[in-house]
Amino acid sequence: MSGRKKAIIVVIVCLALVGCSQPHPAGLAFSYSVDGCEEELESTRSMGGGEVQITVEDGIIHVEQQLTYVCCAELKLTVEQEGNTLRVIEANAGEICRCLCEYQVQAEIADLDPGTYEVQVWGVQYEDLHPLELLGEATVTL
Repeated sequence: MSGRKKAIIVVIVCLALVGCSQPHPAGLAFSYSVDGCEEELESTRSMGGGEVQITVEDGIIHVEQQLTYVCCAELKLTVEQEGNTLRVIEANAGEICRCLCEYQVQAEIADLDPGTYEVQVWGVQYEDLHPLELLGEATVTL
């Protein structure tokens, strides 16, 4: 057998072993919606997380929030899990402007193992201008 064929076989065997030895993550399902800005708010209001509600229904964690933020934002949400801590991260993938709007943010986290979880909502991050800030948190049991 040539050296090249041996090398290919070794690579295939290594890839197979690595693929089989990787633990399968528990996995979770995450979905969200952000209702867009319907009207501009007075400029005297300040940006902020507003009221954050975190509840559980039928094994699904629900996050609801009224968020005051810039009108030209494009809000994106992600979730990170570290042990039993779930962090919902809000980031602005759009622009920064001077007008403010109120957004309705809703998120759902599902397909988690039964247990007690600390759910945190962090936002709204925009480049170096707006660092992440803890906007709300709750302990929930599934």
